[in-house]
Amino acid sequence: MSNGCVLSIEEMEDLVYRAEVEGSEIYEVYVELDEEGNVISSDCDCPFDYENFCKHQAAVLLELRDRAGMPTAALAEGTTSKNLRQLLEAESKESLIDLLLSLADSGSVRQRIKLHVSKAGGADELEECRKLIRSYIDTYSDHHGFVDWRSADQAVEGAKIVAGKAEEAAEQEEWVRAVRIYLCILEEMVEFLQEADDSGGTTGCLIEESLQCIDEIVEQRNRMPQADKATLFGLLLDESERPGYDGWSDWQLALLDSAARLAETAEMRRTWEEAASRMVSEQADDFRGRNYFAERIAVMQYRLIQDNEPKKHVDDFLNRHLHFSNFREMAIQDAFQKSDYNEVIRLAEEGEAQDQAKGLPGLVYRWSKHRYEAYQRSGQLELQRQLGVRFVLDGEFSYYKQLKDTYPPEEWKPVYRSMLEELEKDRWPKEVYTDILVEEQEFSRLLDHVKAQPSRIEQFYPHLNPHFPDEVKKLFHIHIEGQAAQSTTRKHYADVCRIILMLGRA
Repeated sequence: MSNGCVLSIEEMEDLVYRAEVEGSEIYEVYVELDEEGNVISSDCDCPFDYENFCKHQAAVLLELRDRAGMPTAALAEGTTSKNLRQLLEAESKESLIDLLLSLADSGSVRQRIKLHVSKAGGADELEECRKLIRSYIDTYSDHHGFVDWRSADQAVEGAKIVAGKAEEAAEQEEWVRAVRIYLCILEEMVEFLQEADDSGGTTGCLIEESLQCIDEIVEQRNRMPQADKATLFGLLLDESERPGYDGWSDWQLALLDSAARLAETAEMRRTWEEAASRMVSEQADDFRGRNYFAERIAVMQYRLIQDNEPKKHVDDFLNRHLHFSNFREMAIQDAFQKSDYNEVIRLAEEGEAQDQAKGLPGLVYRWSKHRYEAYQRSGQLELQRQLGVRFVLDGEFSYYKQLKDTYPPEEWKPVYRSMLEELEKDRWPKEVYTDILVEEQEFSRLLDHVKAQPSRIEQFYPHLNPHFPDEVKKLFHIHIEGQAAQSTTRKHYADVCRIILMLGRA
């Protein structure tokens, strides 16, 4: 018997199987059968040389036989749904019942049968869904109840089967039933994450897919009866507040967002806002996490207000939430559309000060870029130049040519040379330093820079060679000798050879 050593079996193509078998290590076994179920070929990557089959191949063949529920010789006949249907249609009802009962010795098969015969939408359907999901998890759990990464894919197979049930319900426009089943999957899979190694991401993907399917159902809200929308609203809001989502805030927020789009009455909106407020207050004290959660909820609230309130209320809400980057961005874009560049500058400067204090350089840079654009559009040339110089000195070469274009050629040289002198104050100037040297053809300065760091000759020899061929050759020699002196492996010596070939090309 395989004794559970067969971790997975995948049918690569008709009658060709790949399996993973646990022995002293994890081994791969490949099996090919003919139409009669006979073994055409079998191979295992274990180190043992057997005349016929190793024990890993034998375990896979036994597992294939057991999964098909028939002797190995008849295996092939049952591997395609067409042949299997023909076989089953030829049997009597009593014979098929006996077959199902014999297969039901396996817990997971028994639960699949019970789910199949349960009444669609009936009181026991969700319970049978849960039992099926748990039966697969139990099958692949160790004696501590933990599922390792090698078995995680198989352990969630029950959840995938249940997802098929939910998909059928959605296709039949049984919206509430479909969402109930998806929520069942979410609850079980979030709990499963606490007792499994999901390194492969299978469980997380299944949760994401379930949330996406719920989102797609909510998008059909204009076709739903009002009673269904109200029921779904309650289900999703309740699920979003379930404690099991601690640490999985994005999933919690996805449920809350779906509920928000169903909040069509003033009473539902009040209920939603109360729930959202509770969820913000229950977040951990970590500032960034709490702030992220609160901002996401504020964006949802803003959308609700946009859809249901006068513009004055929309604007008031926006202005009260400018401490969130999304709202500041919206306010700035609105000011740009109105060509109100003074307002853009005010909002940008305020954002820079706020986020500088919070230690958020990415946001500071975002607001600075908006301020630069406002200066540019409003013709405030001197302020644009000052900010452009700051960007270049911070390493943003993309602003260099824009800055250069604002000066007449005869005025530009002292400007860029002043920037070079500022950059040279650092022992190792930013990359923008050499970008400027190349752009302005300051090759003598570039040579001095490379002499201080001979390894950079690889990058800059095309620019230096036409002007300083002898110096380029010497710098290559210094670089090659330095690399060779530090080489200790075949890979290091291969790199030295690469540099020698580069010298030949130079």
